[in-house]
Amino acid sequence: MSKSTYVLISAMLLGASGPLFSSADAADKQDPAVQAPITEAQATDAQTLEDTTPGDSQGAAADVPQGASSGSQAQSMQNPGSDNTQDQPDPANPYEIKSFFADFQRFTIGSVVPDRYRTKKYEIVDWKARNLPQPDEGTSWTYMGGNYVLFNKADGKIIRAESGDIFYKQS
Repeated sequence: MSKSTYVLISAMLLGASGPLFSSADAADKQDPAVQAPITEAQATDAQTLEDTTPGDSQGAAADVPQGASSGSQAQSMQNPGSDNTQDQPDPANPYEIKSFFADFQRFTIGSVVPDRYRTKKYEIVDWKARNLPQPDEGTSWTYMGGNYVLFNKADGKIIRAESGDIFYKQS
């Protein structure tokens, strides 16, 4: 290849890559009107700074527009099924749970255990090795969704549920 061919190819490559460099440069010099979205935490921090300015006699409640919600209200709106008073574990029995998920379904105390978990295949007979209390007469332990569930054999209703982590409990 001749020297002029190399120069021609180099010029074409540089000419083709010019728009790439100019668009990257333009992205760095973004219009100040276009900004990244502000997160709720940033907005709360900014609101706190505004509320604590000296000479502010109206207080924080006056700065919040009507219809605006506080952080905890916004969180409860995002999770409509959850209460602000979540079930705190009992210190006496930290493994006991009130609700759990298994087979894409939510179960609570009083829910009915599906038939497949009432079979001998799922029945837990070595409850002592798994740190579970002995089941009463007419009840049985089963394993559902990573949790141990005590249910009534007659009607299949859940009496008690323990987190699967109880297996690792140190006595």
